[in-house]
Amino acid sequence: MATQGTDNLVIVDNMPSVEKLWNGRYRLEFFCKIQNPNEGWYSDSIDKWLPSFGALQDADFAGEGWSTRDGEAYPDMRLVECEAKYIAPSETHLVTLTYETLTASWVAEKDEDIDYELNGLQRVSRTFVALPGTSYTKVVGTDTITVGGDTLTLGAFKIEETDATWSLTETWLESGILNVQRRSESEGVYRVTTTFLGEGAPVIGPIIAKVEDNYEGLKTTTVVSMQDAGGSSLVSGESQPVASHSNLSEFSYPGVVTISSETLTGLNGTYTFRAKDFSLKPPVVARVAATIKVSFKPTSAISYTATDGLWNPTTWAEGFSRGIGWNYSPFSISRGFRGYRIDHDATNGYSGYGIPGTLNIFDMISGKRIFGSTTYSIAVSGGPENPDGNQYTLDYSVSLAFEDVGGTPYYKHKEIVATIPTQ
Repeated sequence: MATQGTDNLVIVDNMPSVEKLWNGRYRLEFFCKIQNPNEGWYSDSIDKWLPSFGALQDADFAGEGWSTRDGEAYPDMRLVECEAKYIAPSETHLVTLTYETLTASWVAEKDEDIDYELNGLQRVSRTFVALPGTSYTKVVGTDTITVGGDTLTLGAFKIEETDATWSLTETWLESGILNVQRRSESEGVYRVTTTFLGEGAPVIGPIIAKVEDNYEGLKTTTVVSMQDAGGSSLVSGESQPVASHSNLSEFSYPGVVTISSETLTGLNGTYTFRAKDFSLKPPVVARVAATIKVSFKPTSAISYTATDGLWNPTTWAEGFSRGIGWNYSPFSISRGFRGYRIDHDATNGYSGYGIPGTLNIFDMISGKRIFGSTTYSIAVSGGPENPDGNQYTLDYSVSLAFEDVGGTPYYKHKEIVATIPTQ
């Protein structure tokens, strides 16, 4: 290619500058002297200087002698830039014609760029060029590639169009976790928000929220799950609370009722009474060391973890005394002892016959003298067990905490457990 219309353009130094591009492509830049600068830049004549974009290197665009010599033309060499520009050092105008290798297929311009800025996930960027009108059929979120053993999904693409060339940029993304946020709610409960690039993956704990969005065109999935402080599921085993802490709780020690037996002597020892009656050790309210346990379950059913179950006495001690008093006066006394228990290691009942008064010794039950040789009885029974050393649930509450995305309700269980010190 020596000239293009000898009356219009002459190639400087009889050759262009040649640049080898990536992937077997080339770029040619022709600098041409203008033979007729007076009217060549007019609108009616400019096409003889500046050909149409996409013209082949060997095309005689003006029909005035632009041609190539044998072996000179590069395959698929298309015009991408052209201008008539004043060149200050030479104090003249030159026409610059720039050609690049272009086809109707997307060809990579350079090697791909790889980074791991997305929470360690691989991201690959690729750039391509092609002739205008070249079709593109890949689908975001569907097409995949494999790089370094990792599968990446097409996250986005962009096509920049000009009359000379079309440029394509692809972004490929590795699926996985983009971001994790943990926020303490209260009492050992953590709300964990996990954002996945792609469809997502199983998470620990019940999911209470799920949002689908996109990142650079690729689907993202954000889920909110409930976990404990150690990162385990908030809904744990029956005996494994998500949180526990020490506290002081009130505990009412039940009173103790027994039967006392005393010998009462009259003035100068004239009379002796063997007196038997109810003996009361009153209830005491004390503060005892306790543990508050918090757990979350998909059921509202109460389940005690204390070894000895719930401390919730439903019966109290009761007692009676019966006999025939002096002068054959019968009596029968029944009593309930609210807040009391019996002591199983003590004597909780007496019965027998009254001693004849001729011996000046008398039996007395509940303050009443028993007529000689008549039967009597006095006893106590019932009430709760001795709580000393036992482990009880002192209080238990259940409330609705949240529902997961499937509509399953989860309940907060709060239990107060204490081992009762010996009184």
